[in-house]
Formats: sequence, C-alpha cells, structure tokens
Amino acid sequence: MQYIELLCYPKLNIFLKITQRRFDGFHLLSSRFVLAQGALFDTLSIESSERFQIEGAFSCAMEENTIFKAKCALQEILSARGESSPLDSLKVCVQKAIPTGAGLGGGSANAAGFVLGVNKAFALNLTKADFAYIAQKSGADVAFFLSNFTSANISGIGEVVKEFKEPQNAFEIFTPKVFCATPKVYKNFALRIEKGAQYAENSEVTRLESMQSAEILKEQKEGESKNAKRARLNDLFLSALAIAPELENIANELGEEWVFSGSGSSFFRLKDS
Repeated sequence: MQYIELLCYPKLNIFLKITQRRFDGFHLLSSRFVLAQGALFDTLSIESSERFQIEGAFSCAMEENTIFKAKCALQEILSARGESSPLDSLKVCVQKAIPTGAGLGGGSANAAGFVLGVNKAFALNLTKADFAYIAQKSGADVAFFLSNFTSANISGIGEVVKEFKEPQNAFEIFTPKVFCATPKVYKNFALRIEKGAQYAENSEVTRLESMQSAEILKEQKEGESKNAKRARLNDLFLSALAIAPELENIANELGEEWVFSGSGSSFFRLKDS
C-alpha cells in the first residue's frame, strides 16, 4: 500500500452532563464535543509491514490499545462480508503529543484516524453502521472522531453523535502533569450520587444543547465562582478533584475563563478570552 500520514486532533467537552446510570453500570451523558484543530495533535502513519504492528509511546499492551481494538472490529466486518483483510500486513506509527488521562480523547482519535485511513487506502466503503460497530467495540468517543464533525452534541454513552453547526472556535489547552483515570472518576461520581448528588436536569441539558459553544463558555451566573462554573458545565469536575486533589490548587490558580474537559485533567479556554 501507499504510505499515508494524517493528523489526529483532540476533542474538548464544552459541557458534560450525566443524565442517569444504565442497568449495566454505564453512565448516560449529554455533551458538546468540539474538535480542537490547533497546535496539539498526534501524527499517525500507516505503511506496509510483514505483520501488524503499532509503534508509539503507549503505556498499555497492544491488545488494550484502542487502535488494535478498532482493527479487530474492522476485521470482523470484513470477515462477515467474506472479504480478505489487508490489516495484518500494516504498521501503524503514532507520534504522540496529546497526553493520556487528560480528557482529550487522544486514543479514540488515533483509532478513528486508523479506520478512516485504511478505509480510504483500501476503498473498504465502510458504512455508518460499520463505523458504529467499530466505535462500540473500541471506545465510545471513537464515534465522534469517525463522524468528521467539528462540533456535535453527544448522548447515550457517547455513541449517539448529532452534528451541531456553528462557527469553529480557536482554543488554548492546558494539561497539568496529573493523570485522571476515567473509570476512577466515574466511580467517584457514582459514589457522589449515592450520597445525594443529583443527575443533570433535562431542562438544563436541552438548554445547553441548543447554545453555541462560545456562548456557553462565556456565560457567567451571578455570584458564581470559577470552580462552581466548572462544576456546572462538567459533572465530572468535582469527582476528578476527589481522585486527584492536586488538581484543586491548579484549578484555583487558573483564571475564571478556563474550564474542564471530560474526566480530566485538561483545562481549556477560548483563545480570545
């Protein structure tokens, strides 16, 4: 195959609201994802190889890598079609710049980049249903990156992606040297619910879903502190502080225009703030 190279940009959560918990333990959410097409990105390349390989600064075993999970799901699709798979003869190299445990979806962006790259290179003609299956098997955030949308309202466990048409904004991203493990953050959130915290109200979710991202970020409630605003926009913020207490000092030092992305640990703001 011809050598291909592409850029994988991070996502930011303009807001993230948890609406309920599913019977299987997964939390249902509503969120605005935007693609931050700025100076921070991973570079992913794909080329021919004698066997399937993933190279990059990954801290997990290959079987746990989101790219590998996406590759396995894609192989299942090709097998069900009765088509031979070219995937076992590829080397995927990722030059990582997007930090892990940062709430930026770097691993999901890499998996989607791999799928989109091989789909084009081998003319696989993958359908929306194929993309949905790959996202289900590899990671919920993958669905957004496969959509090619720059802004979208996300629901379910991340698999429901609806394009939100708005002007693209430029962002600054700050990621402290703090790793936030997503499962631990959600576990703490569940504990907070058990102790009396409330799930997001439907009226607030509907309101946020209808607003442009810049409008959401610039909105300031009367008498609202900067950490109160971060908690209002992101239901996981307080849980991230609970599992990584060092984040609180960082949050206090940042200006009020900085908000929290995903399960952390990244903060971001509009570039013109």
